[in-house]
Amino acid sequence: MKEMRIEELKNEIKEQREENVRLFRIFEYKMHKEEVQPLIQEWREGSKKLKSMIKELSELELKIRVNRTNEVKINEKPFVNGFGEATKRNITCSGYDRAEKRNAKAMLLFVGGK
Repeated sequence: MKEMRIEELKNEIKEQREENVRLFRIFEYKMHKEEVQPLIQEWREGSKKLKSMIKELSELELKIRVNRTNEVKINEKPFVNGFGEATKRNITCSGYDRAEKRNAKAMLLFVGGK
């Protein structure tokens, strides 16, 4: 449902940008003339509408992104340290990482028979 709203917003944003460009091209070099002032006002209102649509789009995309990351975190397995304890804290020591790689390589060689 949110994905449909995102697509609708993207289409509306595209149409509004095209309208703003069309209006700007009309009064681009005549900005100080009195007859183009209503067009300039229409362009400004369109720009405000465009900014609000872009903001709404970014908020919707952010909500979807946050929901997806929360789903991934729920399904994530806990990290088990060298003592067999499940922990959320990752080991930051480079020596530990090297030892883990070395052990994994040794086990693969043992299992693979090479």
